[in-house]
Amino acid sequence: MTIDHKRLLAEIEEEVRRKRESGDLPPHLERELDIVFARYAPVRALDGDFDQVLTRAEQATFIDVLAPTASSRPVIPHVKRVLRKSVVWIFRYVAQQASGFNEAIARAVRLLGTRVDALEEATGTRSIAPLVAGDGTATMPDAEHWLPVLVDALRDVQGRVLHVECGSGELVRALVNKGVDAYGVHAEGAPADAELDIRIDGVMEHLGKVPAGALAGIVLSGCVDRFPKAALLRLADQAVARLAPGGVLAVVGTDPVAWERDRSPVEVDLGAGRPLHAATWAHLLVERGLHAPAVHDGPRRRPADVPDGLGEWGARIDTLLFPPASFGVVASRPR
Repeated sequence: MTIDHKRLLAEIEEEVRRKRESGDLPPHLERELDIVFARYAPVRALDGDFDQVLTRAEQATFIDVLAPTASSRPVIPHVKRVLRKSVVWIFRYVAQQASGFNEAIARAVRLLGTRVDALEEATGTRSIAPLVAGDGTATMPDAEHWLPVLVDALRDVQGRVLHVECGSGELVRALVNKGVDAYGVHAEGAPADAELDIRIDGVMEHLGKVPAGALAGIVLSGCVDRFPKAALLRLADQAVARLAPGGVLAVVGTDPVAWERDRSPVEVDLGAGRPLHAATWAHLLVERGLHAPAVHDGPRRRPADVPDGLGEWGARIDTLLFPPASFGVVASRPR
């Protein structure tokens, strides 16, 4: 039997709301329950709330050396009090030092949490969910255009080839059909092909599990259009480090102009990340030791209602207004 936890919690909240409105649940009772829960709930039950976990840690910094002496048996309380008085001076000396250290550590973590909050606010990454979330399904822009280009670039590599955020696995299948040992990674929820080696995993999580120099080829797509800049720099570091000598690294991304044109102003302004230019990716790969990359332009998406035959200047304006919707950057690691 499978329990729908979300539905169960919703029913409990609805029942509490009804009892609160009817007066069957006094407000002071809820406060008392919150206090009891905060005192006795295991710390792992508070994993999702940093402030509550830290508050619990601060409450536990003081070590009480006065052990309870109560007992239901006669004489035992007296014996406990005698023993406590005889050793409490030792415990107090140790407890004072431990409590001071605990308090300093808890305070340091509190200050660190405050700084992290300020940093997240400044960088725009705090709890603002990316509106272009991406679930690993729509991973490669203009896939029909890039499949033959990528297959041609990777068909002669010797070793495993990874496609990050492979979606339904079109590129993986095309590479396997050409005799390439290819596999893919996508986020949970994307359709999987049982005939292909496609794994459900996060981008950074999977690359972190791959040994250095273990891959002959890597294709990055999907995540390169929505990761924040800091994550993209880390992604470049991880990918290059996992690439074997002579291996090929390809990046397929959306042109920033096309990306902004296809999205609403709200998505553009509040999205956690946005695509980089092809020249920027080329610079990042060269900076990390790869050979000068080959930059390929994708197809143009020219609106049908824009007239043709505007002459030379019209062609230049057309190029500026409607650049290639996507790009591919292909680089190799020196042997």
